[in-house]
Amino acid sequence: MILRFSVSILIIIVHLVRIVYFFSLKNKILTSVYLEVEMEFAGRLKKIRIKLIMIGICLIFLGGYSLIQEWKDQKKNTTKKVFDQYTDAFFKENISTNEITMHFFLENPEKYRLEQPKNLYPSMNQGSILNEKIKISKEIEKLKKFKQKELTKKQQNTYMVLMDYLRRQKNLSMYPYYERILGKTSGQQAQILLTLSEYRLKNEKDIKSYFQLLKGLDGYFDSLIEYSKEQVKRNLFLSDQSLKEVLQQIQNVIKQKENNMLVATFNLRIADIKGINAAQKKKYCRENKKLIGTKVLPAYEKLYSHLQALNGNGKNENGLYYYKNGKEYYKVLVAQKTGSDKTIEEMIEISDRSIEKCLRKLIKLQKKYPNIINEYRNHKKNIKIVQNPQNILNKLRQKMVKYYPKAPKVSCKIKYVHKTMEEYTSPAFYMVPEIDSYKENVIYINKAQTAELYPTLAHEGYPGHLYQNVYYAARNDDPVRYLLDYPGYSEGYATYVEVFSYSMMDAEGYGDIYQQMNMEMYEYNLALCSRVDLGVHYEGWKKKDVRAYLRSFGMDDSQADELFQMIIENPANYLSYYIGYQEFHELLTDYKKMAGNKYSLKAYHTEILDAGPCSFDILRRRIESNL
Repeated sequence: MILRFSVSILIIIVHLVRIVYFFSLKNKILTSVYLEVEMEFAGRLKKIRIKLIMIGICLIFLGGYSLIQEWKDQKKNTTKKVFDQYTDAFFKENISTNEITMHFFLENPEKYRLEQPKNLYPSMNQGSILNEKIKISKEIEKLKKFKQKELTKKQQNTYMVLMDYLRRQKNLSMYPYYERILGKTSGQQAQILLTLSEYRLKNEKDIKSYFQLLKGLDGYFDSLIEYSKEQVKRNLFLSDQSLKEVLQQIQNVIKQKENNMLVATFNLRIADIKGINAAQKKKYCRENKKLIGTKVLPAYEKLYSHLQALNGNGKNENGLYYYKNGKEYYKVLVAQKTGSDKTIEEMIEISDRSIEKCLRKLIKLQKKYPNIINEYRNHKKNIKIVQNPQNILNKLRQKMVKYYPKAPKVSCKIKYVHKTMEEYTSPAFYMVPEIDSYKENVIYINKAQTAELYPTLAHEGYPGHLYQNVYYAARNDDPVRYLLDYPGYSEGYATYVEVFSYSMMDAEGYGDIYQQMNMEMYEYNLALCSRVDLGVHYEGWKKKDVRAYLRSFGMDDSQADELFQMIIENPANYLSYYIGYQEFHELLTDYKKMAGNKYSLKAYHTEILDAGPCSFDILRRRIESNL
């Protein structure tokens, strides 16, 4: 509309100038009587003509400016559209690489126009691993072509997070085969059992896909064997002690021919499926049991045999520090695990200060309240904590309303880790639901390793992982954002709210003291474990060094050895919790200063939850721009 209006005005003015010019020429034949009048009139016409020409020039300029502005607007709209197409393609490509990934991310992949993936499991072959750096570099170059200023605010956020994520992944790809894929608790051979036991079964199609996964497990384990052999060639294979624990876990699975967790969990899941009669369900249960005996267990036996043959190839019994380029790898691993841009040296300093601070406060509390601390340590009746998981979740959900934004109503099932896996599983964990179906949630509790449920469910449930995930899922952000994993953000947040949850705890007569003890003890333990992690993998601490260090804090050698082995198996794991927790605390302190009189804890929690998983640098910039 603006463009047409400018052109029509311009045409009228051009015609007026021509008429006036012709009229002035015509009047040259008038008599001298009228000469003076004519000259005066001509002078006026000349001034009018000049003014009109100037107006014409201005309007030409305005018309041209409008054309340019419209072209820019069209270009911006095109950029926005192309960016959406790019992120959509990125999402679809990465989510459909294999069956198990797509199934856990999407309940209805057909809505995204996705076809059945050709691969059942993630690819671990040499070609895909070595080409990872090239692939990521190409994605970064594609992303760089977009000008952020031409994107919407939402798209700009996606751009920043995706670029940051890709750069961190590219740094990791510089160190192929350094990743620990085998381990007592975090290894792929252990995690795949939990993944298969939670494979969603809602219809016969899901059952058939699940059976295909059981049949294809041998192929997936072949890729783990190939990966391990390549690690041996590069002197990166896990230590003999770590291998021994992995082999014990595999052997434990092989022994469970009758009381197998995949049999028990399948029977429970299929019972809930509607539209299948009882006779057909029994038939599927028999087929599942048969496949476990003929496909799953033989796959584990083969894996055991090949890994056992590699015994003695673990040249390094210590941390990453003792591998070639191990310190450099640890740096980029920590950056990816924490999402923090702090240096390793800064993290060491933070840990040391935190340990000292917590000890001072705990000693002070012990002097002031010796009886309550004893009761706290022994879990006596003076501190009454409800141990019914569903009741705890309900209480936490009710009490958090004052401090956290409203989240959608969802259901949550509490399940217990199968007895055969208790030794090899974390104390508790939350199963992240599908992107397009987040209403049904599951939290697993390991009875053998969980003493106190309240902080555990605050971490895994409300206001922790469950709440954090469903809140962000309900925001319907760009689908690609839900693929980007930032452990420092997710675990740091859950640790932060777990500590905060003690202030909402019912501890009859001892609320404030109990809160202080738990907060200081929790931070102290995390800081201590993180400090050992940094010492082992970055400073070269050996087992004897860890023993000597922990003795000064009253820990015996058996505890030191257990912690050392856990840290060897899963480098930087503690840092995702501890450094993430410290980053959120630091942000809160700065937010209070920046917000001033407008400060609200609920507003702060809204800011960090609205942002979704990202690095702490991006999170900080977002908060600062919103204030």
